[in-house]
Amino acid sequence: MDKTDAKGALELGSSFYNHGKLEEAVLYYKKALYLFEMTNDLKKEADTLLEIGDLYLELDNLEEARKHYKYALNCYSEVKDRKGEGYSLTGLGIIFEKYGDYEETRDYYEKAIRKFKKVKDFKRAGLVSNLVANTFKQQNAIEDAVIDYKCSLELFKKVKDYKREVRVKQKMTNLESMRSKVKSSKKEILALIIYFIIISIAEVLVAYNNIELGLILEFIILFALLVTSSISESYNFSNLLRAMMILPLIRILRLALPVTQANLLYLFFIISVLLFITSVTIIKVQKFNRKKVGLVLGNIPVQLIIALSGFLLGFIEYLILMPQPLIPSFTLERVLLASIVLVISTGFAEELLFRGILQKNAENVLGNIYGVIYASLLFMVFHIGWYSSLDVLFVFGVSMFYGYIFQKTRSLLGITLSHGICNSVLYLVMPFVFPSVIHYLMF
Repeated sequence: MDKTDAKGALELGSSFYNHGKLEEAVLYYKKALYLFEMTNDLKKEADTLLEIGDLYLELDNLEEARKHYKYALNCYSEVKDRKGEGYSLTGLGIIFEKYGDYEETRDYYEKAIRKFKKVKDFKRAGLVSNLVANTFKQQNAIEDAVIDYKCSLELFKKVKDYKREVRVKQKMTNLESMRSKVKSSKKEILALIIYFIIISIAEVLVAYNNIELGLILEFIILFALLVTSSISESYNFSNLLRAMMILPLIRILRLALPVTQANLLYLFFIISVLLFITSVTIIKVQKFNRKKVGLVLGNIPVQLIIALSGFLLGFIEYLILMPQPLIPSFTLERVLLASIVLVISTGFAEELLFRGILQKNAENVLGNIYGVIYASLLFMVFHIGWYSSLDVLFVFGVSMFYGYIFQKTRSLLGITLSHGICNSVLYLVMPFVFPSVIHYLMF
């Protein structure tokens, strides 16, 4: 017995498999597998295991297929065959998709994509990315599906596979009509309305010095969101509820911190750290990649133009609120340092949560239009504490603007900078500049 016998058995197995004679193919594959084991040819052993896995998958014997793909994956890992690992992971993903376990499916598919990209097999990576998109479509997570179809399209463009480009574009076109549609039941929509009302009541109580009752209500909201998200059978709805748990949690932690005007800037920084921790936790739990939450640069010139809107928005909001400055004196060093804190805390941290996580999840539940509105309403109620009805309306409008921009660009860069610049103008620049200008004009 030598490698020639093993290769001959493998070729016969493949021949029977290609002619649809699956039972005969199994016999020769197993013979080849035994011979490759005897000759210590781990690479060929892995190839044989992979083909046996494919065969059992076609026979719909999922458990045997899973077992052989796992063995193949281990062998390919030992010989550092990245492409083989990619094929094995794809097979495992297909099995879990047949089981209906889409999260496990995507986990295997994403790992396979990374393996194929490492060996620059962009065509195969594009095919698997297409499979990822299909799983999101099955769950009515349309926005996620669109993002992965776009990834697939980029990979097919890279290898100039025009036929597959056309197919993916057609799938994306078919999804367009679904993007604005509400995808949830009336019970789920009613639950979201009730949650918004209760969150609003809690924020009003906290803002108007009934902190104890507000805090109790925040705990009730947090517990209710946890329970509801756990028992919901809807993937999209439960994801949105889990993301919304950050809101009462952050408010509870915020109330535990001492607040004075003097340390307000430090408070922003502390809250941003808490936001990052909770947001990253949600991202990991919901298995989002950076593209899903907008952590991409996008079109840089467009993003910079969006960022410039922060100057105008900050000026307008200052006219509404007229707040005290967050820094003791108007020096370049203080303004730059405080601006960095505000861009990170009120810019990036809040946009990651409200646009990258909450809005994205809301769009999958309520569609594009109502998803933006719902995320903007949640953002709005967290500004009740400024005691200005006009500012609350202004914040809602700004949030709608940022939400629309995020929908079109799927990048947080421009709106993060705009948000940070807006607050820098509001709290650091205008409180010093505006009174001086008014004084100059009057005298």
